[in-house]
Amino acid sequence: MTHTSFLNARKGFTLVELLVTIAIIGILLGLLLPNLAAVQSTAKAGAQAATLQSFGKAFIDFATLDGEARLTTSQYDHYRDGDATKVGWVADIVNNKFGNPSKSLDPVSRLKVNEKFCDMAGSVESGTLNNFRWLSNTVNRPSDNVAVADKTSIRGTGYFGSSQTVWDDGYNTNFATTWHFGRGDNVISASTGAGRYTTNADSRDGSKSPLDGEGPLSAGVLADATFVTTADKIALMGSARAGDGADSTINASGTNAAETINRFIDPTGRKRIVKVGDFSVESFTDGPSATRVVAEADAGVYGTAASEQVHEISDIQPNCKAKKIRNANGTLFGGGYANIVFADGSARRVNDTNGYGGANKGDGWLGPFPTDPNGTTETSRSTYRFDNGAYDEVRDEMFLGRMRSQLQPGGGSGEA
Repeated sequence: MTHTSFLNARKGFTLVELLVTIAIIGILLGLLLPNLAAVQSTAKAGAQAATLQSFGKAFIDFATLDGEARLTTSQYDHYRDGDATKVGWVADIVNNKFGNPSKSLDPVSRLKVNEKFCDMAGSVESGTLNNFRWLSNTVNRPSDNVAVADKTSIRGTGYFGSSQTVWDDGYNTNFATTWHFGRGDNVISASTGAGRYTTNADSRDGSKSPLDGEGPLSAGVLADATFVTTADKIALMGSARAGDGADSTINASGTNAAETINRFIDPTGRKRIVKVGDFSVESFTDGPSATRVVAEADAGVYGTAASEQVHEISDIQPNCKAKKIRNANGTLFGGGYANIVFADGSARRVNDTNGYGGANKGDGWLGPFPTDPNGTTETSRSTYRFDNGAYDEVRDEMFLGRMRSQLQPGGGSGEA
């Protein structure tokens, strides 16, 4: 055999060598991929925190411009608060050129569209029209010809125009704000019984609407001597949970809501942001609705009556590093943490470590948790309780009672 023919005989791999190489590559990939997923998850969580901190700075900057030193003009809610391209924290940021919330979405969440953007698009309806806001605040109306008693006249291209750029301009978010931020303290403070909202004197202003609170959080409130906690304990915003009502499914009531939303975002049809079966996300938390069953020795500022209610913040989801967990009612995601921005402008993580799942086990909620999270109806899933475990989870992290105490006939302060 010549030298050349000997080299040709050794060219290539044997089958055994090839199989061994493939096995080694498989083992290495098995070791590497989980690490890559963990690195990606950490990077997204870091980006989420940075985005929230940029919003916190924008809120403080807005307060320096606002005549009432408010951190926002209102919640982001097209029907309840008025034209969401004119009022609300999203509009405050866009119109003052502090940023573009549509481009500053939560990178951890796969859901991209807020239920209030769906209201603007005219796809699904998530709230009752607030005639008080739309009738009296005419600055929010582009034309006196708008029939404000009819929701369909203040949404979609019929209201915003076929050449609108609501999405591109930034009037959407997949973060949720707290009741404290956009509504303030609720306007009633019963020492016992329900305290979620109030039926106020003006019937045009419905449930969860502006008159159910004393007004958006402001620098004046934060400087008030009766303020019962510090700014770094007042939560403003975090990652939004998927909506849990029938109107949150993007294809509700047999209509092609996904197509409506996509066409509203881009009439040319090139952008396909949502698809059938997606969920919209919640816009803001519902306020004081969790029944407190905390032992008095631990209750602190949460009052003296066991039936008093505190804020539930279930619409803010601890979606960073969350894992599947199993409890008495089934499997949920929990045990992770939420990045939250606070009234001092800082953003930090709040860990999901306790609550419904039992001692030292995350339950997918921060603080108050639903009594029946896997209930068959929305009502059965939305009854919240605040026990010792839930209190221990958030006691050093955030404040869930009234920001300022209110005197009651006969003395005492209400936390409802």
